[in-house]
Amino acid sequence: MEKTIKTVAKRIKHLSQKREILSHVLKKSDKKKITKFKVPIKKIDLDNLTICGVDGGFLKKEYHGAGIMLRRAVGACFRYEKNKLANVAYIPSIKPIPEPIIVGPEFSDMEFGQLASLKRVEKELLVTIVTIKKKDPDVVVLDGSIVPYPSNIPDKDSDVYCTYKYVLKLFRKLYQLCTKKKILLVGAVEDSRGCRYCKVLLKKAVPSLLKADIPKKFKTKIKENKDILNNTTDTLFLYYLLDVGERTAAISYTSKENIPGSKGLKKWTKAIHAIYIKAVPFDRPLRLDFLATKNIEKTADKIASIIWQISKHNRLYSYPSVLIEADARAKLTESEIAHFKAALNEKLGRNPSLFDLRREMRPF
Repeated sequence: MEKTIKTVAKRIKHLSQKREILSHVLKKSDKKKITKFKVPIKKIDLDNLTICGVDGGFLKKEYHGAGIMLRRAVGACFRYEKNKLANVAYIPSIKPIPEPIIVGPEFSDMEFGQLASLKRVEKELLVTIVTIKKKDPDVVVLDGSIVPYPSNIPDKDSDVYCTYKYVLKLFRKLYQLCTKKKILLVGAVEDSRGCRYCKVLLKKAVPSLLKADIPKKFKTKIKENKDILNNTTDTLFLYYLLDVGERTAAISYTSKENIPGSKGLKKWTKAIHAIYIKAVPFDRPLRLDFLATKNIEKTADKIASIIWQISKHNRLYSYPSVLIEADARAKLTESEIAHFKAALNEKLGRNPSLFDLRREMRPF
């Protein structure tokens, strides 16, 4: 075991060193901004801004003949005056009653998981739309991406597909509403495992630097280590590349790539973009997806400035404070679904539909 641990540690250290070396060389060789792959985040005053964050709480449990879901979502709206938090409001309330959903046994395990994920997103989008109509914010921040996750896309012949189509419709409605009201729409992706930005660096930035008038030793280091960009996630590499208070250049979320589900967004497909910001010294960069039909870099500047201001309160953890508050109000505990099932049992008695799955009740 000790030998295995040493081997794994050596491998991780080797890959980390390659990331660190390449990022250092890229920064050194691009002092003349040949590629503009990163820029400083501008400081901004939050005075007179209303920033709303929306997050959801969700629980699911499968039984022999039924599936139970509990869901709720909360919009936390921060109002800033004189650059300080002056007021907090909650939509629909500070602690809404969870909404139960009961489904039959017709769904496979995979379909039940997809349905659960879509039902959570559906609730968050519905609450986001209500929040916008009631509070007319300047910025809306969602927990997660502002596009459907590929893992949530069911087959067209699945019973889940109609729910997926409705969720797509809600996304498009949200885009339209934010565009009409000139609201900045942002999705903060807590644990992004994307690698799109590294591909852009490998395809565009690296060739540009190798052709540029930079020291030969830099070109050698780039050639020796550029392969690491095929073996890393964006956040792992950008941890070294970005300094605190910097962001990446904006990249298109769907540019020339067959992103699953992007066709369902229709005309909005090309309006989805992404940046990474490094808000604090000892945490990974944070991915921000955003909506912009024009002035992409200008929009990215403003979003980065605002989200940086509300995400840098802990040196070890960077996440928008408005989403931390929304999560605290929306979160559900496991006991809540147990209580709901107990209430059903009181009405139904020993009904086989609510028998636990055998795999969860083995006596050995």
